[in-house]
Amino acid sequence: MDPARRPLIALLLSALVLTLLVSASRRRPSRPEPQHLDINRSFAVTDTVILDGFSFERVMNTLVERSGVRGMSATMLYQQWFDTQNPKPGLVSADSPHCDDFLTDGKPSFNNFPRRCPTPEGALAITNPFVPPSYIPLALINRFDMTPADGSNCGQYRVIFAKTDNIAPLDRVHLIFEAALPNPDPSTGLAGCKPVAQFWAELSSIDSIAERRARLENFFFTGISGFAPVIHPDHLSRAAGGSVRSLHYTSGARVGPRFYQFRLEKTCSSSACSLTMQPDVLENTITGRLFDGNNQTPIAQRFRKEFLRQVESLSIRDVNGYFMNIPSEYLLAESDPGSGEYALFYGIAFTVGRFSAEGRKFHEDIQAELNRIGSPLKPLDLVSRAETQTCVGCHFVAGPIGAGEVFPRSLFGFEHLSEIIREPGEAGPRFSISPAMRDVFIPHRMEILRQFLSAGTAPVHSNSPDDDATTANQITLGGGRLVH
Repeated sequence: MDPARRPLIALLLSALVLTLLVSASRRRPSRPEPQHLDINRSFAVTDTVILDGFSFERVMNTLVERSGVRGMSATMLYQQWFDTQNPKPGLVSADSPHCDDFLTDGKPSFNNFPRRCPTPEGALAITNPFVPPSYIPLALINRFDMTPADGSNCGQYRVIFAKTDNIAPLDRVHLIFEAALPNPDPSTGLAGCKPVAQFWAELSSIDSIAERRARLENFFFTGISGFAPVIHPDHLSRAAGGSVRSLHYTSGARVGPRFYQFRLEKTCSSSACSLTMQPDVLENTITGRLFDGNNQTPIAQRFRKEFLRQVESLSIRDVNGYFMNIPSEYLLAESDPGSGEYALFYGIAFTVGRFSAEGRKFHEDIQAELNRIGSPLKPLDLVSRAETQTCVGCHFVAGPIGAGEVFPRSLFGFEHLSEIIREPGEAGPRFSISPAMRDVFIPHRMEILRQFLSAGTAPVHSNSPDDDATTANQITLGGGRLVH
């Protein structure tokens, strides 16, 4: 070969290789750049045209069918669920849990704290929610930000429903299914969850709402490659880290709203298996009386020592980042602000308590801990922040929480998703989310997903609300578990 022609041939070969590479890249399936994320496509899907595929009956039937429990129906499961709010023997299910299964001083209790029995919700035990359909789907929620740093699961994915046949216009019943999605190969750690993160990110780049609906139905009911479907009874159990929670607001009855948490549990004996909604305590929901220094009971004294251990995490200067992780022995099964004794109004109980020597010492101990960590917060700021970590506080509290931080507001002052307010969507109406979710909490979740996809950064879980019908979400940060 003529040496003078070699540079020309090399140039032509380079051009050919470049052309082939460009052509190959065009043929590869495109993935959205992580920075291009859409709230309404990838984090809070509230378009009614998509939600039509997620009926309450379909979800409940799927849970029952996948449990494999013979003789169980979706109607039976629903009725047993709310029969937990009636005293024994119940209205429909004598063998299931009831609100007077546990007694303290001869009165109904749960976790040794008094509780009402029956509650207004008990009447739902003799209703059929499917004839005619009385619940509509409100949202599909992406909580990839709840993925543990070790990848033991891949976050929570939620379906939220609203009851539409309430009598009074201010009545509300919202139900939220918070399914924890298992990592199919835990040995791979957090990397095993990347397909889930990519699934949600890719929805932002899909303009076809029909295709997004099909993908979401597949994710929730069939499962993407290698992963189980989200809607499965095992994913709502205590062992999995999932739950089912509810919000009830009854106009004219008591100060509301009321929240409850349940775990869907399958149990088997030598003769048969059963599937039941088991009542549980509400995460971080403490009775206000424990903050009152006048309360000298052993559990109140233990709690105030425990609260000092929460000061540092509650002092984090980020409304998305501060948190607390209260052990279950101090938690309630019902968040009813009308139950008296300061109930869930911690600031009142804490202030009243300062008239006692024990209350003044509690205040001084919190201040000493704040001084130790160099925080500008005041003790009452810490107690206000603790209120935001409860069901009621997450929905009702809005305003300054110290150090220039402001806890954002919900819709109507008590919910983060509404069946009442609709806004124009891409193909028809969609349900509105609260300013807190849209402007504060979901942008933080977006950044978590973006950082994971671009750099493999482990999620630093957000302190945002559980999207409705839930507490301020319990999160994992620094190894502790602080969801709605």
